[in-house]
Amino acid sequence: MSLIKSNVTLNTSPVAQAVIGGKLLRHGCSMVAANKREIEVYRANLRRVPAGLTARFGASGPVTWNTFSGGFFVVLTVPFTVDDDALRRSAREHGVLWTPMHHFHHGMTSSRQIRLSFSLLDDASIDEGLDRLASFVTTESRAVGSAA
Repeated sequence: MSLIKSNVTLNTSPVAQAVIGGKLLRHGCSMVAANKREIEVYRANLRRVPAGLTARFGASGPVTWNTFSGGFFVVLTVPFTVDDDALRRSAREHGVLWTPMHHFHHGMTSSRQIRLSFSLLDDASIDEGLDRLASFVTTESRAVGSAA
């Protein structure tokens, strides 16, 4: 394993290697066993987030999201333009952060998509974050509707 690791990465901290090595030794050299607790949290969050989105936005409507079977993020499409100013309003007025998807595309300054992270959040944090997000989306949607 040490030889494979040295071929894949450079200059990884010896302390970090020792910590990971110790964790693997304690769990029979099984990555699955060593990460069982984290896997359970991730799987629970993968169920909670789409259920929470459906509860707040409905199964069909102006807010949609990607279906996922793994990962730490969900991408929402919202009925208004998302830019850095919208992110600032969301943080300041609703206390919720997300990443504008245009940050992942060269040359874009806005889109209608946001990326939510939910990897190691507990149930209460996910629920509170989704409530705050729903409040932000409602407020922004109304502002767009009144400007039209």
